[in-house]
Amino acid sequence: MSGGDLDPGSKSSWIPDGAGAHDRTLVETWLFRLRQERFRSRKSGKTHDFFVAHLADGVHTIALTPEHQVVLVRQFRAGTGRDSLETPGGLLEPGEDPCVAGARELLEETGFAGDPPERLGILWPNPALLSMGITTIVVRNARRITEPRPDPSEELDVELVPIREIPALIQAGRIDHAVCVAGLLLWLTLEGSGTGASRTG
Repeated sequence: MSGGDLDPGSKSSWIPDGAGAHDRTLVETWLFRLRQERFRSRKSGKTHDFFVAHLADGVHTIALTPEHQVVLVRQFRAGTGRDSLETPGGLLEPGEDPCVAGARELLEETGFAGDPPERLGILWPNPALLSMGITTIVVRNARRITEPRPDPSEELDVELVPIREIPALIQAGRIDHAVCVAGLLLWLTLEGSGTGASRTG
């Protein structure tokens, strides 16, 4: 998956201008590229320069224990300057399967592993500015099998939260990472619609 992938049945109302003379990289780091890219409207023919941050795609993992708990991590986030309660996740290597990456991130951040991952869908954190797509996966029957091995810059606390408490935590703003909220609500909606609801307890 890449940030530019679209439903094959869809047709974008704006397309790259083609000349490319106005496209340029403004900033490039190990994490992202900030690009100026010109697009043309199919409807009016007018062109406009957009600014797009190209980041690697990511994955978030909803891990469920046999005791009907969700495995969450609490960690510091520099953007808000405070700690955030989240589902485990991380960035994908180029071409990496999100299910493989999600299981790896879960193990590294929490020491938990479980059944083969189930892919729920892709979320776009801010399609106006970011090329990044984030896949949400579910890992059932998650159990602690080893000690966590977080990255050197990560200091994580693992929290096991009963499934029934997740909506209240979202409503109270205690889980407020937008991608995590969207992924959890997607999962709760699918479970409630009969695609495995009996397994949530």
